[in-house]
Amino acid sequence: MNSEPCSAWVTEESISSGTSSRTYSWEYKRGSWQLTLPLDDELYESYKARTRNRDYDLFASDPYDDWLIKEIANSLISLSKSCGLEESEIPGFCVSFVQSLNYTSDLQSSGYEQYPRFPYETLYEGGGDCEDTAILSVALLQEIGCDVVLLELPEHMALGIKCSPEQKGRSFEYEGNNYYYLETTGTDWHIGEIPEEYEGQPVRVIPVSRRPKINLDFKAQCKYSRIEGIVDVSVTAINVGSEKAENTTFYVALQAKDQLSFWDEIESSPVVIEPEGVYNYTAKGLKIPAGKEFRIYVQAFGENFVSEDVISDWARI
Repeated sequence: MNSEPCSAWVTEESISSGTSSRTYSWEYKRGSWQLTLPLDDELYESYKARTRNRDYDLFASDPYDDWLIKEIANSLISLSKSCGLEESEIPGFCVSFVQSLNYTSDLQSSGYEQYPRFPYETLYEGGGDCEDTAILSVALLQEIGCDVVLLELPEHMALGIKCSPEQKGRSFEYEGNNYYYLETTGTDWHIGEIPEEYEGQPVRVIPVSRRPKINLDFKAQCKYSRIEGIVDVSVTAINVGSEKAENTTFYVALQAKDQLSFWDEIESSPVVIEPEGVYNYTAKGLKIPAGKEFRIYVQAFGENFVSEDVISDWARI
C-alpha cells in the first residue's frame, strides 16, 4: 500500500460560462479507470459560504448533493460491472476513486487548522485531507447500500464499514456491529488494514444519518427605569443538519441568580426549519426588576432533534 499523499490525474475542461467538467483518472487492481463529472462554479461558491460549525457526520449526510452522489455511485457501479468486478469488490472500488484524489492539508488549502468540506467541494477541488475524503467516501458507500461510519482518531479520520463475519483485519465495535477500518488517504489500502501509526490509538465511532441540528445565537436590547428593565431578545436559529427540524420552539427567559427561577419568560409557536434554513424570532418585553441580577437563557427544542441552549453572562439593570 501507499500511505503517502498521492496525486490523482484530475483534468478540468470548461463546458459553458460557470460550468466545467472534472475528469478523474485512477488505477485499481492493475486497471485504469476514468470518471467525468460536470460541476458548477456558483454551486461550489454556495457550499463555500456555508458554516463549518457543524458535526462531521452532517457534511456527509448533506441532502443537497444527493443528485451528484447518486450519479457518481451509479457511474462507479456501471464501470465495475462492465469490467467484471465482483459485487463484493464494489465498495473497495468506490473508495479507490476517493483514495486517488489529491491530498492537501486544511492549512495549505484554506488557511485554517480545521476546515471540513462537503463532498461537492472535495470533488470540485480535486481532493482534500483525511476528513474530506472520509466524508466523501461515507456518502458514496451509503448511496450503494453499505453500512458505514466515520472513525475519528487523534489528528486523523477514516471510515468503518460493516462486513461479513469472514472479513479479516482491524475492526471497531459500535452498537453490536463490527466496523472494519478503511483508509481513504493514499492508494491501495484494503478493508481492515490500518496504518501502523494508528494502531492502538483511541477511536471515536461517528454514525452518519439524516438529522436536524440547530445552531443558536441571539442579541439583546435593554431599556430601563428606576422600577424595571425591559429586555427584547432577537434569536437567530440555523438548521445546519440534514433533515427538517420539526416543531421547533424557542423558549427565552431572564434567569434569576439562584439559577432555579426566572424573572420573566416567553415561548414561541412551533415552526419547521428546513436544512440550511434560517429562522429569526424576537421575544419582546421581558421584564426584570431594577437592581436585580439576571442572565438571558435561550433554548430551541423540537420533536426530532436534541435541544440546544445558549446563555449570556450575568448582568444587572
